[in-house]
Amino acid sequence: MPSPLPAEALVDAPDAAKVAFLKAHVVASGPVTGGLSFDFPASFYDNKLFLLGESHGVAAPQVLDLELLTHLNARIGLRDYVAEVDPIQGARLNQYLETGDEAVLDRVFDYWTKSGAQWGNTAFEAKVRGVRALNQTLPAERRIHFVGVDAMQDWPLLAAWVTEQGGQIDEAALATATTNAARATVALGWLQTVPKSPLSDRLRGVLDGTSKAIGREAVIFDTYAKAVTSGELGERPAYGLWGLFHVIQGGVNNAQPFAARVVNSDLPTAHKVVSLAILSLDSAVQIPAPTPAGVQRMRLDSFNIDGPFVKVKGSATLREASTPNAIVLFDLDAQGTPFTSGGDFTDIRTSVGQSFVIDQPDRPAASFIQYIGVFRNSDWAPPRPE
Repeated sequence: MPSPLPAEALVDAPDAAKVAFLKAHVVASGPVTGGLSFDFPASFYDNKLFLLGESHGVAAPQVLDLELLTHLNARIGLRDYVAEVDPIQGARLNQYLETGDEAVLDRVFDYWTKSGAQWGNTAFEAKVRGVRALNQTLPAERRIHFVGVDAMQDWPLLAAWVTEQGGQIDEAALATATTNAARATVALGWLQTVPKSPLSDRLRGVLDGTSKAIGREAVIFDTYAKAVTSGELGERPAYGLWGLFHVIQGGVNNAQPFAARVVNSDLPTAHKVVSLAILSLDSAVQIPAPTPAGVQRMRLDSFNIDGPFVKVKGSATLREASTPNAIVLFDLDAQGTPFTSGGDFTDIRTSVGQSFVIDQPDRPAASFIQYIGVFRNSDWAPPRPE
């Protein structure tokens, strides 16, 4: 086990005024296993990009993700799921949504399972099945589909897709490429041999950015931006579940997350982005840990936001405002908010990875994330069998 944070870093106490404000501004609540109710203000639904941020490896965020997606589909007709997957993974997930072919779903998840990624879990897989079940109840024009905008993850899956499109691939060149930039350069050549489509255009953008080593957040933003400006997404509302870093609307660790890049852009959606963060208390998480025998998936209950290895400023306030065995979301930016200075929920210290250092710590919390949520007593997201 890693070393815990020093005792002084874990000192915290609930702020009574902030607890009262949060309790008075609940916008979503319900059991940690599902069955949530939503009560967002009307202005919430005017947004064009809804981003839910989590720490991967716990079951509850997948529950909230499916139920919030279902709610937005019913309320505003949202059907574009802008996903933390690459374009081909997104296309395969869509193939599963359309056909129900479990072999297709298995192939997408096999990559994450074999690579030890936390995405390779049964809760995420069950959520995708839940999206298909939802789609079966909807007319064709309302059905949800995935729009993969992340950097390439599964290169063999890309090669298989190019072949299916009748394109030419060079497996030897890909095998000898030692960096993602080099792999992307090889794959860009493959794309010259496949028919042009919105998917191939989006894929070309991902590969071009990767070949130039512009960085993952830039690739994600550029791909999303092209989907908006090309009309593939246009100004339709879109939604997605992402790692917490990606949804913060400001600089973190001298870097610009995806959400920050959108709000600082000239896109028509720039001023219509809403970020929701969901944090854990009293819960278990799946941690892929490297060992001499290979990656081992561990169920650990000591990686919550109140220590000993992770500490989020304001965790004691969130505990006081919430209840056991539940998911609850609060509106940080409602009238009369006491969250007027920086630090709450964005100051994150950890001894097991990179801490979050906000570039402008004096900004109000709601300028980084507009809604804060907590789940308590969630089980882990169990790994899929290899």
